[in-house]
Amino acid sequence: MGREIIDIPEVFRKGMEDWEDEGGWRGEGGRGGNGGGNGGGGSFRPWWLDRRAWLLGLGLLILLSFGWVVETFTEWLWFRELNYADVWLKSWGAELVTFVLFFAVAAAFLLFNLLHARRQALKAPGVGLNLLRLPGLRGLLVFTGLFLAFLFAVSASNRWDMFLRFFYQVPFGQADPIFGRDIQYYLFSLPVFRFLQGWAVPLVLLTLIGVLGLHALNQVDMVQRGLWRPQEVPALRRHVALLLALALLLWAVGYRLEMFELLYSQPGVVFGATYTDVNVRLPALTVQVALAVLTALAVTYTVFRQDLRPALASGAVLLGTILIGGSLIPGVVQNYVVEPNELRLEQPFIEHNIAFTRLGFGLDDLDERPFTGVAELTESDLVDNEAALENVRVWDYRPLQQTYAQLQGLRPYYEFGSIDVDRYTFPDGTTRQVMLAARELNQAGLSDQSWVNRRLVFTHGYGIVMNPVDKVTPEGAPEFFIQDLPPRSTIPLEVTQPEVYYGELYDDMVLVNTEQQEFSYPSGSENVYASYAGSGGVQLNSGLRRLAFAIRFGDTNLLLSRSLTDESRIMFHRRVLDRVERITPFLSFDRDPYIVIADGRLVWMLDGYTISRDFPYATPANTGLNYIRNAVKVTIDAYNGDVAFYIADVSDPLIQAYDQIFPGLFHPLEAMPATLRAHIRFPEDLFRLQTQQYLLYHMTNPQTFYNKEDRWEIPQELFLSSPQPLEPYYVMFSLPGEAEAEYLLIQPYTPAGRQNMIAWIAARNDPEHYGELVVYELPKQELVFGPSQVEARIDQNPEISEQISLWDQLGSQVIRGNLIVIPINNSFLYVEPLYLLAENSALPELKRVIVASGSRIAMRNTLDEALVALLEAAPAAILVAEEADGVPAATETSPTPAPTPRPSGDGSIEALVQAANDHFLAAEAAQRQGDWTTYGRELDALRDALQQLDTLVAP
Repeated sequence: MGREIIDIPEVFRKGMEDWEDEGGWRGEGGRGGNGGGNGGGGSFRPWWLDRRAWLLGLGLLILLSFGWVVETFTEWLWFRELNYADVWLKSWGAELVTFVLFFAVAAAFLLFNLLHARRQALKAPGVGLNLLRLPGLRGLLVFTGLFLAFLFAVSASNRWDMFLRFFYQVPFGQADPIFGRDIQYYLFSLPVFRFLQGWAVPLVLLTLIGVLGLHALNQVDMVQRGLWRPQEVPALRRHVALLLALALLLWAVGYRLEMFELLYSQPGVVFGATYTDVNVRLPALTVQVALAVLTALAVTYTVFRQDLRPALASGAVLLGTILIGGSLIPGVVQNYVVEPNELRLEQPFIEHNIAFTRLGFGLDDLDERPFTGVAELTESDLVDNEAALENVRVWDYRPLQQTYAQLQGLRPYYEFGSIDVDRYTFPDGTTRQVMLAARELNQAGLSDQSWVNRRLVFTHGYGIVMNPVDKVTPEGAPEFFIQDLPPRSTIPLEVTQPEVYYGELYDDMVLVNTEQQEFSYPSGSENVYASYAGSGGVQLNSGLRRLAFAIRFGDTNLLLSRSLTDESRIMFHRRVLDRVERITPFLSFDRDPYIVIADGRLVWMLDGYTISRDFPYATPANTGLNYIRNAVKVTIDAYNGDVAFYIADVSDPLIQAYDQIFPGLFHPLEAMPATLRAHIRFPEDLFRLQTQQYLLYHMTNPQTFYNKEDRWEIPQELFLSSPQPLEPYYVMFSLPGEAEAEYLLIQPYTPAGRQNMIAWIAARNDPEHYGELVVYELPKQELVFGPSQVEARIDQNPEISEQISLWDQLGSQVIRGNLIVIPINNSFLYVEPLYLLAENSALPELKRVIVASGSRIAMRNTLDEALVALLEAAPAAILVAEEADGVPAATETSPTPAPTPRPSGDGSIEALVQAANDHFLAAEAAQRQGDWTTYGRELDALRDALQQLDTLVAP
């Protein structure tokens, strides 16, 4: 059965033929069909020449863009109040210029080719129906071209920061091992070239499809019959040949870029170029580049002569090269040459991968040290590490957050964000590790949700709560350093500006400095009110500003409220993470801002990162990035919202480029106030990435790496009786071989498939060593218990296990907190807190602290008591807490008692016994006070007295 042909009425066919390119209809009688109409010979006007259509379109455009105009204006006001208007203008200007340039290129290319194709098609003889003569088709082409150009421009404008980096690129100072190019090329230039090539190819192909489609509209009947021969239409052949040649040249550029992208190759033994890539795929790509250029020239030849044979022949050769050189030969070489000799052939490429992965994640200058002579924990170890023992964290941040909410929330509209860990040095020179959180205001907890309450009265949180990491009250609550409203401090650290207008939880819009006073804090049955006296927010000093913000937030009360004055301010973007991301969208930031007390004010600190996915030869993390630097430290004032950026890593080429792009945005780290600089810490998010990569990349020997024979793992711990990876944690102690205690972030390691500890890594936080990474590898011939093994020993001990089971049966839930592993001299101290949570309460209470070292375990009410019990225990003894809080206690296994002294008759035994008792009582008193220096001294004196007694009573 033949193909069915659509039958077009003759009068309609005639009308199509009479349609002119300029947009007129040659009718005999004009409109009306009888020669009358609007005057004989009138002509039809297409919509694109109608003024009303243009006015309607302009009005629609203004209506659709009105919201964008209002938001842009209010954002500019926000940036100006923060003194970052220059940053916003340059960012916005770069995005706008990028959009305009790419829109102009795409629109010019599309419209020129489409309109030229239509003109050429109209000149060609047509058979049957010619849809090119439809009214309004030219306008439709223009609209389509502009719309596609808009889409292409938007895709480019979103990458404005990439183009700015390209123009301000900075050398890295190290070359890649294959092509010898500075890494700057991969970080700054290659992403731009790759984007431009990927942007241009679809533009050309879409244009090519459009050109073919326009010519096909002129030959609908021939297309339906399958008789259309586009190569026989000279104008079409020339046009298509030029576009196809351009596409082939772009493909040649793509093959050239693909040569450099071999450094990101993934199928091999390691990430990056391997033996097959360098010796097979790279030469094949070189040939493909040449053949693609040759094919483009052969296609161009058809512009002048109707001979497709050169183009088809070169295209076939190119296709064969792609199939054979790009797939077949590499597979054969990989299977039959490389795999039988993989380690020997791949060794240099494994070395490249190891070196560049360590470089990309900042592991290249890591300090690796042996941890020798693992021994039992002794009294002298505790005496030598008194500062560390005063800062052992027994509070887990998760139950502590519930405790804060119950004990210090005070009102339903107050809420605490994440619990932060920090350290403070007091005037007496002591440094204490503390946990703290800001008390923010959650408007959802307000009983009255009126507009005045939400926008004018309840505008901010108030104060912070702080406790030492190691202290607990007899009731199992934290011993607060700072608490209550207004903040009450028991340490020489005062909060003089406790209001929290900018925090980490909420982003509600509020209005301050109005006729309505703001709620500060509850005081008994009354409330304390005050007025904002800072500089945060945008001043509403004109009707235009109030109108703009009323439109933006859809709030007419901004226009109607009589509480607003010219001095009133509107605060928005109050969540600190959102705040800094808007100013510097080209940076990445840590998930956890932390609050700091500095000169009586509350200041948020946040870590910023420069990242890339384009670092050559570096194996990506599970996030996809393979280069990261903690290049920026950010401070945000909790009262005024002022934001300051400081460069923390001056060696990073990305931050150097941004510093040139935005002069004045970043300050040197030395310009940060000393009270804030004392609280800089190594960020956990970065440390997690580094420790994950180090699981494999601690192996620098290619053969060891290839065999994966020394793979490490993150150990497991128990929380709420469920296993989970052990989180990194901040501690204070002296590194082995170092004299002074310092603030460290550490992570233990275990061997793959084993539970014993094999190593631990520490990030140093104190200014003189900030950012240094130190790894201590344990002796492989000695067993050092890992966290899982310590947890198992706790579970397997009948006394402790029985007591935990008993607690669970008395209407309470046992919460096992973080297991902390602390290196002390040549020993390890394991500390795990136990919390009790009653079924009818949301207040976890810290009831016991379990400590372990070597073969000894002890459980007591406090850390100090547990440490004393641990030292008193014989190597195999297990000590648990005495009966307390109405909970039956497990039994205690005591060491073998010493022999009772026999009187000698000379009177000295009584004196020595009295002296021993005195020293013992003094040691107990020092232990209760946490004075480990005195404790150690008294124990030494007790030992001397006992040795003398032993001499006297010896037979």
